[in-house]
Amino acid sequence: MKNSAYRLFKKPFFGRFVRPWHWPEGVDQQQWQRLTIASQSGAKLSGLLAPAHCAVAKGAVLMVHPMGAIAKGFWMKYGHADMLREAGYHVLLVDLNGFGESTSTTMDFPLDVLAAGQALQAQYPQLPVAVMGASMGAAMSVCAMAQPEHPFKAAVLESAFPTLLHFWSRYPIPRLGIQLSRLVYPAGERSLRPLDAAQRLVGRPSMLMIYGDADEFTPVADGQLLWRVLNSHTQAEFWQVPGAQHTHAYAAQPRDYAQKVVAFLDTQLLHSEQAARQK
Repeated sequence: MKNSAYRLFKKPFFGRFVRPWHWPEGVDQQQWQRLTIASQSGAKLSGLLAPAHCAVAKGAVLMVHPMGAIAKGFWMKYGHADMLREAGYHVLLVDLNGFGESTSTTMDFPLDVLAAGQALQAQYPQLPVAVMGASMGAAMSVCAMAQPEHPFKAAVLESAFPTLLHFWSRYPIPRLGIQLSRLVYPAGERSLRPLDAAQRLVGRPSMLMIYGDADEFTPVADGQLLWRVLNSHTQAEFWQVPGAQHTHAYAAQPRDYAQKVVAFLDTQLLHSEQAARQK
């Protein structure tokens, strides 16, 4: 009954993305191992795990998708997953609940990110783990890093919105739903606010925040609002990408994007590993 109510509530937000999931064209499915991950949201999350393209990996990265029917396939279709694997990272792609092949339960998406991160750490207990998210996936990753026992040592966040209302304010029905949720279930709505989570980070993971100056959905000003709060609680770098539309900074500046993201992960995960050895 509870899940049915949530599905009705979620429909104005995500209903158009609820379609059968398909592998992106041209992907070698044999390189990917399927995982099913139990989330505290009550969902069974669908994940795909692939190893680094080298003998000795530097770390592992959880990749959390933006809204869209392609869900976890976003990272394969646009090349991000291969970029990280070539750079020496294992990657785990996961469908948030209600997207792709995951079951649909509540709006507790940060718990999905937390569960997937813990599952990735369990796969590679000796390696440092980072999270990479885009739009909704980035915002929910910030919220997950306010949760105790998250495993993330660093985060790459592209097009993360500061609050749900910042993103949905141009859409009347979702905007009304968020406003009503603030009255009916204020604690639930607050748990999905990256601006609030930014003040409660656990473990101070370093962050690289990426925003496109052609992004109509999460404009640079919204990104700077979130960055200022994050940067007061941890080390957060802000990169504004010329010509990049929403979640497509890699397509706009592929060489610079790859260099900056890999250099950030290499530096931050190496530092975290060295710090762990000194304890």
